[in-house]
Amino acid sequence: MRYIFIPILIFFTSVSISAQVAPNQETTTQNQQSSYILKDIVVDGVKKYSPAQILRFTGLSKGETVDVPGQKISNAIKKLWETDSFSEVEVYVEDIDGQSVVLKFHLQDLMELGEVKFTGKGVGKSKSEKLAKDNNLKPGTKITNNLISTLSNKIPDEYRKKGFADAKITIKDKVNANDANLLDWTVEVDKGKKIKIANIDFEGNEQVSDKKLKKKGFKDTKQKRLSISGVFKPSKFIREKYDEDKVNLIKYYNSLGFRDARVLSDSVWRNDKGFNINVKLNEGKKYYIGDISFIGNTSYTTEALQKLLGYRKGEIYDAVGFNKKVGEDGGKEDDSDIKSLYLNNGFLFSNVTPVEKAVRGDSIDIEIRIKEGEKASWNRVTWSGNTTTHDHVVLRSLRTKPGNLFSKLDIKRTYFDLAGMQFFDPQQVGQEVQPNPQDNTVDIHWTLVEKGSSQVQLQAGYGGNSFIGTLGLTFNNFSLRNFLKFKDFRPVPQGDGQTLSIQAQAGQYFKNYSLSFTEPWLFGTRPTALSIGLNHSAVNYSDQFGGSQKLNIFSATAGLNKLLNWPDNYFSLYTGIAFQSYNFSNYPFQFGSTTVYDGNVNNFSFNVGLSRNSAGYDPIFPTTGSNVEASIKFTPPYSLFQKKDYTNMSAEEKYKWMEFFKIKLKADSYTEILGKLVLRSSAEMGFLQGYKKELGAPPFERFYVGGTGLFGGRFDGRELIPLRGYENASTEGGTNTDITQTGGGTVYSRYTAELRYPISLNQTAKIFALTFAEAGNVWNNFSSFNPFQLKRSVGVGVRVYMGAFGLIGFDFAYGFDKYIGGSEPSGWQTHFLMNQSL
Repeated sequence: MRYIFIPILIFFTSVSISAQVAPNQETTTQNQQSSYILKDIVVDGVKKYSPAQILRFTGLSKGETVDVPGQKISNAIKKLWETDSFSEVEVYVEDIDGQSVVLKFHLQDLMELGEVKFTGKGVGKSKSEKLAKDNNLKPGTKITNNLISTLSNKIPDEYRKKGFADAKITIKDKVNANDANLLDWTVEVDKGKKIKIANIDFEGNEQVSDKKLKKKGFKDTKQKRLSISGVFKPSKFIREKYDEDKVNLIKYYNSLGFRDARVLSDSVWRNDKGFNINVKLNEGKKYYIGDISFIGNTSYTTEALQKLLGYRKGEIYDAVGFNKKVGEDGGKEDDSDIKSLYLNNGFLFSNVTPVEKAVRGDSIDIEIRIKEGEKASWNRVTWSGNTTTHDHVVLRSLRTKPGNLFSKLDIKRTYFDLAGMQFFDPQQVGQEVQPNPQDNTVDIHWTLVEKGSSQVQLQAGYGGNSFIGTLGLTFNNFSLRNFLKFKDFRPVPQGDGQTLSIQAQAGQYFKNYSLSFTEPWLFGTRPTALSIGLNHSAVNYSDQFGGSQKLNIFSATAGLNKLLNWPDNYFSLYTGIAFQSYNFSNYPFQFGSTTVYDGNVNNFSFNVGLSRNSAGYDPIFPTTGSNVEASIKFTPPYSLFQKKDYTNMSAEEKYKWMEFFKIKLKADSYTEILGKLVLRSSAEMGFLQGYKKELGAPPFERFYVGGTGLFGGRFDGRELIPLRGYENASTEGGTNTDITQTGGGTVYSRYTAELRYPISLNQTAKIFALTFAEAGNVWNNFSSFNPFQLKRSVGVGVRVYMGAFGLIGFDFAYGFDKYIGGSEPSGWQTHFLMNQSL
C-alpha cells in the first residue's frame, strides 16, 4: 500500500491530502492533479456538526467532480474558515476506489467564552459589565483571533482618546469549571497615567501670536495649563484630532486673509513631562477682497445677492467665512447663505461656485458662478413606522408635500415638527431624499419610530418642608372621535394627536382637580390648537382657635394657539379667555389696608401671547434654537367705564370683579458649546398692575419667587416663580410660614445659566445631568424694582425622562442670600420634582 501526500497552504494553515492507491500504481508527483467523483466525506475532531452539515458548509455535493488537489477543495477550506467555528481545518483523502474519492475533514472546534470580567484601576462592577456589553462579549461567543485582536485594539484606543497614551489590556483565560468547552476570561485593563501635552511651539508665525493659534487654530489639541479653557478642553494628544487641528490651523489663517498659509513641517515627541509638538508655518501675505461679480443669476438680482453675501471690496479676504456665505463648506447653520437661498426656493439642482478670478498685488477678484437650473418639486412623499399615530396626523405635519417646490428648510422644519409631537423618538426620525434630475422632482421617505405617549402622571415637589403631589393620567395621542369605539381602546383610543389630561393634586392644606383637552388641529384642517380646561381647588386650613378657614377656586379656560407664517413659521399666537371664582370663608385676605375674611371675587380675563419656539430638535433635551414668549393677561377696565367713588367703597365691592393687566416676558436659548455639552440661558420678568390708582394691583394673581414653582397659581391665585436654593415663596414680598397672608409682589425677574450634559438619550429613558447658577427676586411695586437686588444660587441636578411617568428631577442648590425673616443665607436646599420645568 502506497500513500500520496499533497500539501496545500490555505489561510496560513497546512492542509494535507492523503490518498490510498493500488499496490502496482505509480506514485503521483506533488504537482499532479487528478479528477474524481466525490463519493462521500467523513468528519473527524468535531462533535457539534454532522457530515451532512459540514458538507453544506463547504458547498460541495456528493456525485460532483473534484480535482485533487483543486480549486473546489480550496474553496471548501476557505468557507469552513469563514464560518468562524473552527481553530483547525485539515483535509485528507480517506479512500479512492477507481474514479471515486472519499475526503476526510479533520476539524477542531473553536473554544467559546464563558464568564468575562474586567479588572484594573477604576474598573468596578458596573464598568466591567459595560465593557463586556459594548464589546459584545456574551457567554457562548466564539473565541477567534479576530475577536482577540479587535478587543486588544479597541479598549486601549478608547482610553487613549481620554489621554491615557499607554493604555493596554492583558487577557488571561482558564477552562470553565462547569464546561470544559468554555474559557473564562479575566481582562486586566492597565490604562496607565494620563499623558498630557506639555508644550506646543509654533515657528514662522510673525503675524499671529502663539496664544491665538493655540486658542483658535488648535480646537482639540490643548497644552496643559490651569484655566477655564483647560477644564472644558482637557489636555490630551489624539492623533486624529491633531491631524484635524492642523487643517483648522490653516483655516484660521485663511479666515484672517492669509490665503497662502501652510504647514511646512510638524513633529510630535514625548519626554518625561508629556507630549511636545512643534509646527513650522509659512504664513504668506495678507490678502484683501477686490472686485466681486456674479454670473448666471437670473432669479435674483446682483444687488440682492451682494447684500446676502455681506462682504465688500477692500475688506480682509476671509476665505472661510466667504465660502460659507456662498454656500460652500456646508454653508451657514441659519441658512443665510446664497446656496441655501436657491435650495429653499426650489433650485435643488443649482450650483453656486466662488472662483478666484485674478490676483492683483494683495487684492483678489472673485467671481461667483451660478448655475440655477430648473426648479424642482416634491413628487413622491412617503413615511413608515407610525404604528399607533394615524396617517392623517403625520401627513398634516409634513411640509414636504407633493407638488410643492423643493425646500431644504421644509425638510428641517418637518423634522422639527415630527420630533416635537412627542409621539415619535426624536433620535430616530430620519429621511431619505432621492432627487430625480430627469424630470426635476424629488422623492422623500420619512422613517418614524413610535414611543409611548400616554403617561401615568406622578407629579411631585418638595421644598420648604412641604410636599405637593399629583396623580393623573395624560393621553398625549388621544382620539376623541373613536371614544365610543371600544375596539380601539389601547387602553383608550389613540392616534389623532389630541391630548386629554385628568389630574388630582393634594397637599397638606389643599386639594385640586383638573380636566383639560387639546385639539392641535382645529377641525383637523388648520394648524390651530384648541384647548379647554376646568379646574377646582379647595383649601381648608385650621386657624389658631381651631376654626375652619376655607378657600375655593373654580376656573374655566378656553384658547386658540395659531401657528403663523410671518415673520417665520416658528411663531405662534395664542388668544384665550379665562374665568375664575374665588369663594373664601374665615380666610383673611389683605385688600389694600383692609382685611377681608369672607367674600366672593370673580376674575374674567383675556390672554394674548406671541411666541417663537425653535428649540429642538428633541423637546426633552434641546440642543439648538430658542423659545421666546411675550404675553399679556388683562381684564376689562370696569372702573374706567363706571363713575364710582372708590374712596369710601368697601373692599368687598371694590374687588367683586378684579381688574388688572399682567405682562410677562421670557426667553430661553440653547447652544452646544463643546461636544454634547449644552448651555441653556434663560431670562424672564413679569409686571402686574391695576388700571386705577385707587384700586392698585389686586390681591390675587401676584408673583411669589422661590422653590420649585409647584403651586403654579392654584393655591390662592398666586403665581409661584421657581428659584432653586430657596424655599417656596421665600423671597421678598412673599411669605412661607403663613398661607393666609396674600403678600407677594407685582414685579419679578429671574435669570438662569445652566450647563446640561446627556447621559442617555435612548427611547427607554432620557437622562441628563446639569449644573446651574440662578438669580431672581420679586418686588412689591415698580418703584422699588431693582434689577441688581437679586437672590443668588448655584447647584447641580439630574433629570430622567420616562415615557410613562414624564420628567423626574432632583436638584441640590445653595442659596447665597437671606430669605424673608431670615438672618442667615438660605444655604443648601433639596428640590425633588416630577413633570416640572425650571
